[in-house]
This record gives sequence, C-alpha cells and structure tokens, in this order.
Amino acid sequence: ARDYLEENAERPVRSDELEAVTGLDRYALSRHFRATYSTSPHRFLLMRRLQRARRMIEAGEQLAQTAAAAGFSDQSHFNRHFKKAFGLTPGRWATLVRDA
Repeated sequence: ARDYLEENAERPVRSDELEAVTGLDRYALSRHFRATYSTSPHRFLLMRRLQRARRMIEAGEQLAQTAAAAGFSDQSHFNRHFKKAFGLTPGRWATLVRDA
C-alpha cells in the first residue's frame, strides 16, 4: 500500500484501489497501515503531495502550477493543507526559500 501511494501521489487514490492492491478490506488496511507508519493512508498520501509541492516551490515553480501538479484540486485546497501541515502559507514558504 505504501509503495502504491508513493507511485500515485499526484492523483486521488481511492480506498478500493488499495484494497485491490493489498487484498485487505479498508478497515484492516487502515489498522495495519497506522500500526506500521503511525498515520492513515490518506494522511500519508497528503504528506507526500505536500513534500513534492515544497520541492517544486524551492525549484521556483508558480504556486498555482505547483498545486495542480502536486494533486490538489485547487490553490485554496493546497493553501489550507500546506498551512495546516507546516504552519505557514505556500507563498510565505516561497518567500523564505527564495531569500535564503
């Protein structure tokens, strides 16, 4: 499940896909995943997207393009999750890494 999430981080991954890959139902998969990685499959996928977005911002990509390429539905969706995870907006992050 972890490898599948890593390979498909730029798009929405449905629980039935993970069930097919692992052979587990969603509840067993969630329990095993959380026990192994201390997070849910959804949160794991979200954090992979945010890490990709940070690398893109550091490379100088525009925020709207970054949001779409990292698999977020729109820039406000991206902003909300980025700020919740890292404590600052993507725009502020871009300013900090470009000034460094």
